[in-house]
Parts: sequence; C-alpha cells; structure tokens
Amino acid sequence: MKKINKVLVANRGEIAIRIFRACTELHLKTVAIYSREDSGAFHRYKADEAYLVGAGKKPIDAYLDIEGIIAIAKDAKVDAIHPGYGFLSENVEFARRCEEEGIIFIGPTSKHLDMFGDKVKAREQAVLADIPVIPGTDGPVGSLEEVAAFGDQYGYPIMIKAALGGGGRGMRMVQDKGELASAYERAKSEAKAAFGSDEVYVEKCIVKPKHIEVQIIGDTVGNIVHLYERDCSIQRRHQKVVEIAPSNSISNDLRNQICDAAVKLMKNIEYVNAGTVEFLVSGDNFYFIEVNPRIQVEHTITEMITGVDIVHAQIKVAAGYELHSPEINIPKQQEIPLFGFAIQSRVTTENPKNDFMPDTGKLMVYRSSGGFGVRLDAGNGFQGAVVTPYYDSLLVKISTWGMTFREAAAKMDRNLREFRIRGVKTNIPFLENVVIHEKFLTGEFDTSFIDSTPELFVFPERKDRGTKLLSYIGNVTINGFPGVEKRTKPIFTTPDKPKIDLLTPSTPGTKQILDERGADGLVEWIKAQEDVLLTDTTFRDAHQSLLATRVRSRDMYKIADATSRMMHNYFSLEMWGGATFDVAYRFLKEDPWARLEKLRQQVPNVLFQMLLRGANAVGYTNYPDNLIREFIKESAASGIDVFRIFDSLNWIKGMEVAIDEARNTGKIAEAAICYTGDILDDTRAKYTVQYYKDMARELEQTGAHILAIKDMAGLLKPEAAYRLISELKAATSLPIHLHTHDTSGNGIYLYAKAIEAGVDIIDTALGSMAGLTSQPSANSLYYAMKGNKRNVRADIESLEKLSYYWEDVRKYYVDFESGMNAPHSEIYVHEMPGGQYSNLQQQAKAVGLGNRWDEVKTMYSRVNMMFGDIVKVTPSSKVVGDMALFMVQNNLDEENIYERGQTLDFPDSVIEFFQGYLGQPHGGFPEALQKIVLKEREAITVRPGELLAPVDFEKLEEELVQKIGRAVTNQDLLAYALYPKVFEEYAKTAEQFGDISVLETPTFIYGLKLGEEIEVEIEKGKTLIIKLVSIGEPQHDGTRVMYFELNGQSRELVIQDMTVEVDGSIALKADPLNPNQIGATMPGTVLKVVVSKGSPVKRGDHLLITEAMKMETTVQAPKDGFVKEVYASAGDAISTGDLLIELM
Repeated sequence: MKKINKVLVANRGEIAIRIFRACTELHLKTVAIYSREDSGAFHRYKADEAYLVGAGKKPIDAYLDIEGIIAIAKDAKVDAIHPGYGFLSENVEFARRCEEEGIIFIGPTSKHLDMFGDKVKAREQAVLADIPVIPGTDGPVGSLEEVAAFGDQYGYPIMIKAALGGGGRGMRMVQDKGELASAYERAKSEAKAAFGSDEVYVEKCIVKPKHIEVQIIGDTVGNIVHLYERDCSIQRRHQKVVEIAPSNSISNDLRNQICDAAVKLMKNIEYVNAGTVEFLVSGDNFYFIEVNPRIQVEHTITEMITGVDIVHAQIKVAAGYELHSPEINIPKQQEIPLFGFAIQSRVTTENPKNDFMPDTGKLMVYRSSGGFGVRLDAGNGFQGAVVTPYYDSLLVKISTWGMTFREAAAKMDRNLREFRIRGVKTNIPFLENVVIHEKFLTGEFDTSFIDSTPELFVFPERKDRGTKLLSYIGNVTINGFPGVEKRTKPIFTTPDKPKIDLLTPSTPGTKQILDERGADGLVEWIKAQEDVLLTDTTFRDAHQSLLATRVRSRDMYKIADATSRMMHNYFSLEMWGGATFDVAYRFLKEDPWARLEKLRQQVPNVLFQMLLRGANAVGYTNYPDNLIREFIKESAASGIDVFRIFDSLNWIKGMEVAIDEARNTGKIAEAAICYTGDILDDTRAKYTVQYYKDMARELEQTGAHILAIKDMAGLLKPEAAYRLISELKAATSLPIHLHTHDTSGNGIYLYAKAIEAGVDIIDTALGSMAGLTSQPSANSLYYAMKGNKRNVRADIESLEKLSYYWEDVRKYYVDFESGMNAPHSEIYVHEMPGGQYSNLQQQAKAVGLGNRWDEVKTMYSRVNMMFGDIVKVTPSSKVVGDMALFMVQNNLDEENIYERGQTLDFPDSVIEFFQGYLGQPHGGFPEALQKIVLKEREAITVRPGELLAPVDFEKLEEELVQKIGRAVTNQDLLAYALYPKVFEEYAKTAEQFGDISVLETPTFIYGLKLGEEIEVEIEKGKTLIIKLVSIGEPQHDGTRVMYFELNGQSRELVIQDMTVEVDGSIALKADPLNPNQIGATMPGTVLKVVVSKGSPVKRGDHLLITEAMKMETTVQAPKDGFVKEVYASAGDAISTGDLLIELM
C-alpha cells in the first residue's frame, strides 16, 4: 500500500473542486495551483493550500508547466497529483516526471498514457483485441499531401484529429478537398494550443452515428469492471453538450456487446485506474474511436446510476487498494447496480444566438437550482465571478436523475428554467430546447442532431426584467431625464384616488349605444338630448396643452377604473392621437397602442375619441392613403370609437380618405373645422362665417357624422361662438361638437354662449387639469350653468374626487409646465394653439432660446401673416413654430428674409409646407416667399397622397425585423411607417431597459435617492423590491459602479456618466447594419491579421484569426472589395462588437 495524505490537483475550475471535495471526504489534505489570470477563481479557495503556477506564462501554458507543477508539489510535500481532465491529464511526460520524483500520479501508468494518449497507438490495441476500428492513418500525418492522399483513397468526408488529447479540440471534419488546407491548419494550430503538440492523424468519417462511451475502472491486480455506458451523441463541433447514462436508445444486447468489448480491450493491456472507451455506433455495428485515459467531464451521471464514486475509487486505486476490497467496495461486475437514468447538461457562457461564441464578463446574478435527484458541479459559478476569455467557458454541470428517462429529462428542464445567470450570455435556452425535444426523449438522435434540428435555435426572448429596470433606474439617477432639471428627487404625496367598488360593473354608457344602434343611431341619440354632453380631455389634450404631453400611461391606468364608474354619463373620453403617439414613443418610451388597449379594458362603457390629422394621421407629414386606412382600421380594432378628423389647412381633400375609412370601420367620423381669425373683425375677410358654413355643408356631403369646431388656439370669442354655432345649426343637420382652449380665461363664458346657441357636445377637462392652455373646467362649467334650461350632464361630486387625483399627479410633471400661471389675453394676437404652446416652449429651451421666449411668441404671429394668415394646427402650426424659431435664431424679419433668403437653408418642415406636401391653404401660398423658400424645387397642387406610392407592408416588415431583431406586430409596423427613427429608438430603449412603464413616475423621472427602496410590480403577482445602496466614483472611462439590492440580493451595474470626461481611447464598435464594417463576434484575442490596408479581397477570403477559450475562429470577407482600414493587430484583446476591419 502507498500512503496518500496530501494531493495536488493539476487543474482548475469545476473538476479541481470535484477532486478537492473527494479528498476532503477521505480526510486528505489538498493543494491547488492557479495561474495569474485565475487569481480570483473559486477552486483556489477550495483547497487547503494554493500556489501560483507558470508566472509570466500565457494563461493556458501556466497549467501546462510540468516543471513548475512538480516544483510546487515537492515544496508542498504532496504524496500524489491528480491531473483531472484536459491540460496535462493525458501527457505521458508529466506522468513520467511524477514517477521520477516519487509522486503518485492518480491515473493510469505512463505506459498506458503513451498507448492511449496517442490515438494511433490506441487503434493498434483495438485491432489486437479484435474490436472493429474506423479506417485511418497508421500514425500522425507529416504533411497536407498525406491527408489529401488518404481522402483520395477512402473518400470524403474525413476527420482530422489531434493525436494527443480530446474534448473536440484540434478536430476538424473535411467535407471535400476544397476545405482541406484550411481545416488541416486550424486542427494543427488548435492541437498545439490545447495539448502542446500539433501532431494530427486522419480517419474516415462515419456520418450520423451515435457516440457511446463506456466507463472503465481497473486496479493494480488485474480487476477491471465497466460502469455501463453513456450516450454522448448530443454534441456540437465534436464537443459534448448533453450526456445520458445509460443510453435510452440501444438494446440490452448491443449494450452488453459494447461494454464487453471495452473491458476486453482494457484487460488486454492491464489498464489501471479510471478510463473511458469510446465507440461510434451505426445501427447494430460499433467502431472503436479512442480511449480517454482519464476521468471524463460526464463521469457524474455514471456515479448517479451506479452509486460508485469514481474519484474516490481513482484515489484509492492509486494508493494500491483492490476494486472489490472494503476500502473501495465496488461489487463484482454482475452485481454492479444500474438504476434509473441520469442526464448531464453543460451550462457554458457560449451564446447560441451568435454561433455559440463564448461570452465573457462578470456574473451579476447567479442563482442555481437544486432538489431531489439533482447534482450541481460548478467551477466559477457564483455572483461576482469574472468569466475570462482565457479558459473553457463551462460554468456549471447540471446532472439530474430519475427512475425513468422522461422523469430525469423533466427534472433537467425544471433545473435549467430555475437558473438565473445575468451578466454573460449562456447556452441555457438552447439546452432547454434540447431536453424537451421529442427526438431527445425517445432516443431518436445521433451526432448530427444539433446541426439537423433548426428548431433548437428558436428561443423565447429572455426578459431579464430586473436587470433592465435597474439599468434604467441607474441611468436616470446618474444622468437625469431629458428636459428635467437635475436635482434631488422631490418628496411627493401619494395621489388621492377615489374609493370605488371594483366588483361592481360600470354603468352602460355611450359605448353601448354605438355598439347597439350603430353610428347613425348614436347621431340620432345625440340630437335627442336636451342636456349638454361633455367630452373629457384630461387623458390627452389637457396634458398635451399643459405638460407637453408627458403624462404616462401608468398614471392613467390608476384612475381609469374610477373614471369608468364616475364619468359614465360623459359623451366621450378624448384620450389618444395628436401628439400622444409621437411623445409616448419618443420621450416616455412606452407603447401608445398598449395604452389604448389597456384603457379600453378598464373603461368599457364610454366612447373613446382620438384626434386624427387627416392625411397626416398622427404624424407631421402626408402619408400614403393605404397607410392612413390601415392606421384607422387598427385604431378602431384597438378601441377608438370617435375619429375627430381635421386638416391642418382646412383642406377638405386632405380629410376625405380618413372620413371614408372611419365610416368603413363602423365608427364615428367627426369632421372638424379648424377655427382661425375672427369672424367679428371685418378687417380680416379671409375666414368669414360664410367660409365656415360652406365648409360645414361640404363635410356633411363628404360623410361626416358629427361636425366639430376645433378652436385649437382659443381664438373663438363668446359672441362669435354664439353667431357661428347658430348659423352652422341652420346650415347643417349634423350635431355640433365644440373644442377650445381657455388660454384667455374666457372659456366658460364662451361655452355658455355656445350652449345658448344650441351646441350639442363640448370639450372640457377636470378642474385640476383645466384652464389656461388646456380646456375649460368641467367642474366650473357645471356650476356656471346652474339654473340654465340646459343642464350639463355630469356628476359634480365625482368630478371633484377625480380632480383631487389629477391635482396630485400633476405635481410629478412640474418640469414640463408651460410656466403660464394666469390668463393670457395676447393669445388673440399670436394665435398659438394651446397644445403647441408648451411644446414650442420646450423646443425653444432646447435650441437655446428659452430666454427669448417673448420674441418667439411675437415672431410666431408675424410668421403667420408672412405665410398669408393660415390655419394653425399641427402640423401647420409646427411649420409656423419652426419658422419663428429659425427667424429669431438668425435675427431675421419680414424685410431681410427676402434679401437673405436665397442663401439660407430653411427648416425642412417649411420647405415641405411651401411645396404643398401639407395641402393647399385657403387663398393659396404667398408667391414671393414660396419662391425664396423652394429655390429650384417644384411645388405640387394635387393631394399629396395621390403622388405617394402605397406602403409595401410585407417589405416594411422584413426591413423592421432585420433592424430590431424580433418579430413585429401590425401596430409596430404602423408606428414604424409613421415615425421610422422614433420607433427604432423606442425599440432600442425597450431592448435595453425593458418595459419601464411599470415604474412609478417619480422614479421614472428622477431615479432613486441613496438608501431609497421601492416596490415595482412587473406583472400581476410578481413584485421587485429595489434599493439603491451606493454610487461609485467616476472611472477613467466615464463609468460609475452602482450598487443595488434586488429582492434582497446585492447587484452591481456599470453606468456611463454622461457628465464625466473620458480619459484614453475607447475601442470603435462596428455598425451591425453596415456590411463594410466587420466586428468581433466574440471576446478574445487576435491571433493573426492576414490582410493589410488596401488589400483586395474576395468574398470568403480570410481576413484575420481570433481565439477565445481555446477555440479559434477565422473571420472571412462577407463580400468582394478592398480593405479600407485595419483596426486590430495580432495580440490585441477584443470585445464583442469591436470594429476589426472596414472594407470599401
């Protein structure tokens, strides 16, 4: 007997830890070795002693430093060395050096390593034992010509393999002669890097076989047993991914033949210790491949089905004990149990979405699984561990056991789903697909399974909601929110919500009337009402006018149920369209369609109304007719009932398509006349009462159900309202719906006169969101009309309670307030629409004109007159606003613009306006100004939609899917067609931060204060508890480390601080949409650059070679061209996405 008291493990990671654990169970002292790059590795702390090895050597070479390891072993006075697998485990020189130094090598003898470490010699032993072998070369090949000759003799495909080692390293399949040279070079290079020798041999490739291996253990007195087989057919690039023990797809007879052949071979050569005999199985035939004279990665599942601890056995055999002795206690062959099935999955940091390229980085989250019949063997699997590009990408081996194979597979599936790993990409989604696949469960798979089963690569989108939300919170905490002054997060009171019984359904309202009687029936119902009906604008135009449209969906959802029950007698809720669409995507980073659908569920009883800009839809330019129609269809299907349709120049031709489509959907087409000028002012003869009457009659003939008067700037004076509505009532049979803004403070008086004149419906807002640039207050109007023969249909107590809620919510958005705090009679001078006032003010601040706001307002009025006194409502009002900003910025006036105009580049919106792309203004364009703005451009006089090609939605879908990398909905397509850049930015933000609409508004705008803890319900029944612990100092690259607690667990994030200057150079990143820019597909090192600047290249030419985790990758030219620039050099460390080469 040899006494073993102390063991050194010449390895790293999970296998080192596995051996340390076995030694500790046997009461043996342990010694670890580690490279400089592994100084933080977990295996270092699992041993009693740990020593640096290979100082100054490359990361892999450190663990191949035989003399360095021997010196550490002698210095630590160890009795034995266990080599694990990989590295020096099959190196005969290492075993000999151990023997020479009197150190026990826990493994086979150097004779066996020499025999089986060289696969050519192994073949010879198989032939001597009468075991079938695959045709192959008699020894390592000396040249490419020898490989080519073998291919000519036996035919393709052939396999080039490293003579020393295994694990898929240094192995290349060659399909035809054209691939030979490249595959030969790569195999030799990988073999040299992994095993220290570039010797390779060649054999005929058996196509689509099963890969079966038999676990063997032998002792020094000739006892040899097998521990049954493992099916390792689930593999990629000859590396095993999922292993099974025993195989669920071979017969008992074939199993016995294979196991007996393995034992026979090992007995022939008197094998000692653990080893594995590997076979390819095709039908009922099997062929010897090789012997692995070491412990295997997948030994764990053999232990689970037999109860034999293979590492214990290895150590005790090395100490001289017999297999069947009490110390080892392995039964005789016929008595070795085989119970149930076990499966092992190797969880790695390889990204299946990126051709399994290894990922690197810090494990921000590592939550493992467990349970009955589950075994986890981890290396550096812990939160905070850093995955480097230097070593194997294995994180953890999951092994599960069950009495049946399906039970073991179900446990594996559950364990994979239970794991939470963040910070690096992993292959878990891929493994999940494998273990639930029917072919896997029935055993109908071979070594081609992964390559021939594309559905394995269809993955559900990983949500990772916690990390993404933390990223957003960190970002807004450090960098602030656009348009909000950076300051300490204010303390807000919780908004006062009315107490209602949610179990009591909402009282039926106008929505039910429309659904039951149709559009014409609803119109007749309106005409029959004596009361004045109200539309509430709080959910849309009120906050557009007061708060630059910044109110978030979340604040609406919280009050929607109460609104449904307390405003059931309203005509409609004006809650969508207008600037909502743009601002929701652009600034709030939320989906306006989701807002519409969710509110529709919460408010099923009141009509939903939207503002539609005719041929502009909800955009700022004209769109093709088929896009307008599709948008209206989708809006109607999602919940809109009333389409208020207008044209920004009152051009009826621009409204016809929208009116027609709204009628086609069975919804209400409410056609709007935009009011401008002053019908009481005889000096402004352009917009007279007759003009409005003629337009009303034409809209009725066009198919309008309701006539709206859209007084978007609040210019309609009370007496003018009485006259206009009286005359329109006489001129048309349509119900009249009046909309105004209370900027002047005359809104209630105006509405009183309109009611007296017979108006049917009026737009109001709840008291706390009313007045000034918003609509008049419904609460105030209710009291103002007390005693009038026509009642305002509303419940005042309900309005007051709802108003309390909005009063509290409005405080969240104080930074977006227009700053107007009193009635503003100069509206009658500058004529700026209420909805534009706060938005234009924000624009002015953004371009540095915040301190010249009064000048901008005055210029707005002057520009209007220059343009010929036009109707001003989005988008025409935006044109006037853009021009006003342009003129103030450039110190222009009505005189010098004609002098300097030929040399000025006017805003795009102004050019489009004068070209006729917004339509034709009443009275035409001012010709002199039109010529100066357009210069050589041509103007159009027809409806722009007639000139625009229809949107090809199929082509658009392909384009959008390619850009954002996910399946898209019809709603996504419509948004992209309307706002391409805005939607792309929204999609990027959604990908980066997830659904941030779940955050409370104070956190959304201000982030978190140090020590602040919040609860975020990401879906029903799932709540995240988030606390900001600390914020680190700025780093040289401008980043800060932020420390959070997420559900009680510490998390750290790296956030870019935009206010900090960056030191040094930051690597350029390749644009994935630019085919000329070639980026790194994985982190690692550049081994060799093949081309130089100016080199001509053909598609498929090799550009450079990279290496990561012992895997080499050749970067090829994607197209013909020339090398414009080379950004990488041999030896450079690279990260995923780094720009390597640019073509031209």
